[in-house]
Amino acid sequence: MKKLLEKLLSASQNLWGRLKSNPVWLRTFNYCKVKILLAIQKLKVANFKMVAYTQPRLETLVRRVSKNQEFALSFKATQIILYIAIYIVLSTLWHFIGGFVEDTKARDARMRPVSVVTSPVKLGKITVVQTALGTVTPRNTVTVFPQVSGILSKVFFKEGDLVQAGQLLALIDPRPFEASLKQAEGTLSKDKALLANAELDLKRYDTLLKQDSISKQVYATQKSLVEQYKGNVLTDEGLVSNAKLQLEFAHITSPINGRIGMRLVDPGNLVQPNNATGLFVITQLQPTTVLFSVPQEVIPSFRKFLQEPPPPEVIAIVDTIKTVPPANASYTDHSKQNRSAKTDSTSNAPEKIIIPVESWNSDSTKKLSTGYLESIDNQIDITTGTVKLRGIFSNDEMNLFPNQFVNVRVILDVLSDVVVVPVPAVQRGTPGTFVYRLNSNNTVSVVPVKLGPVDGYNVQVLEGLEPGNIVVVDGTDKLRNGAKVMVGQASGAANAGGKGAKGSGQASKP
Repeated sequence: MKKLLEKLLSASQNLWGRLKSNPVWLRTFNYCKVKILLAIQKLKVANFKMVAYTQPRLETLVRRVSKNQEFALSFKATQIILYIAIYIVLSTLWHFIGGFVEDTKARDARMRPVSVVTSPVKLGKITVVQTALGTVTPRNTVTVFPQVSGILSKVFFKEGDLVQAGQLLALIDPRPFEASLKQAEGTLSKDKALLANAELDLKRYDTLLKQDSISKQVYATQKSLVEQYKGNVLTDEGLVSNAKLQLEFAHITSPINGRIGMRLVDPGNLVQPNNATGLFVITQLQPTTVLFSVPQEVIPSFRKFLQEPPPPEVIAIVDTIKTVPPANASYTDHSKQNRSAKTDSTSNAPEKIIIPVESWNSDSTKKLSTGYLESIDNQIDITTGTVKLRGIFSNDEMNLFPNQFVNVRVILDVLSDVVVVPVPAVQRGTPGTFVYRLNSNNTVSVVPVKLGPVDGYNVQVLEGLEPGNIVVVDGTDKLRNGAKVMVGQASGAANAGGKGAKGSGQASKP
């Protein structure tokens, strides 16, 4: 590295020596030197003249302001003040000139038409949807416990199998219970034989009593013995039934249809009815339910479901009254229009109102299943201000798994022939919610609007717009009231979103 630096230094010295030895460079250098010294001399003279001209006038001004007639400024202080004043003046001029140029450019830019994408205001359909986060909760979950004590000898299932109600799942060693059953049956046979013999003796004693061959006491004793044997037989039959029941309890069957979980006890272990844990857990999957909570403010949206239909007998009485109107009465029957549920052709009882419920995956990109609202809790949780609802799903494709978190969409209503605009057209600012409406002269106007429910790409407009109006959906960031626009073509993504995009909107009150 040191040798390289030495070579570079030597090369630079040789180059400088060649330049100095060249007469052209020497004459040029001397000429520039003379001119620079002359310019410096002129600047010094100008500087001296300006300071000499400014110094007495500045001293006079300061003496008048401070009323100090002995005040004096040095040449250097006057020079500094003068240069500061010149700098301030030049800076102010530069600022004003630059601002004027920028304002001119901005004004020219504002005068140019803004390229925008528009969309017509149409009559369409809005699905009023309430979204919530739900948990898949099985309709029935059963923990199977043994009902008798014994050794778990066999298991007839694999973990995770789908089982049917009544299917044999496990077997507790049945030999003690079979022996108890045989013992009870033997005792029953013995007591039945004794009863039969006692009844035959009672018949003989009855004949002898009629012939006055035995005393009444002997007959009464034999009759009592027959009743005693009957009681023994009844007791033995109960013991046999109990032994059969214990033997049946040794054969463990599934109480419901569903999926069986992990085995909690392995074969060969002693199981007892008072065990802390059961043998296995069975969860019903078809149908299944989803529990979710909604804010208390939206409970009125479920008023159709909360209004229970009247009992059939009440409807029958009302229909009877309608068939006999009072004299001179003229009225129109609106009961069919106001009735919230359709009536069956063979019965006057209205059907229960069906509110569809959809379950979607965690990122709301795939619909898992469709069901309906089954029940609403009878009170509001005071800690969260929400009320619980339960939706039921057939779960035919097994997309819903117990304790799975899903996004729930409750379809409350379908609004037809309402004014809708694309969601990107709605802006928010000082006027509240507003849109840019396109005028006939290619200018835009700010129109405040009142919005309704959102359904994916579209939102309902309650006030402010009419069908046929044209609103700006893209390019609104450069617009202002009265700005000129140039209508361009919508992008492919915007067209696709306007035609088929459908997300989960939050149900809002008008």
